[in-house]
Amino acid sequence: MYEAHELRIDLTDRADGIRLARLTGELDLAAAPALRAFLTGCADDGRTFIVDLESVTFLGSAGLQALVDADEAAAGRSVRWALAGSHRVVIRPLEVTGLHEQLPLFPSVTVAARHLAQGAPVAH
Repeated sequence: MYEAHELRIDLTDRADGIRLARLTGELDLAAAPALRAFLTGCADDGRTFIVDLESVTFLGSAGLQALVDADEAAAGRSVRWALAGSHRVVIRPLEVTGLHEQLPLFPSVTVAARHLAQGAPVAH
């Protein structure tokens, strides 16, 4: 478990080999540096990973930038990854900024894992 300001990250390795990071709390300016470092570390590990945003209570511009940075880090290392989230707190900022079309976003961890396991290309 990792904690930064109002953000908690619980990391588990699923039976299918996918690393799962469950985020709880606020993705704001105070939490963004720790989130960025954590997600870059996930990309550096070279393992497929999912970031679960279902328990995120706030997603600000700094949090969005940390997710974009994670996408770039994963692409640069040819690591497959996905975001999972379906509630308004997460979806609305992604839609307003157009990032829902850039980032590999799925409505749930189950759907994201199925997509990653199938080997389907993740849109960037």
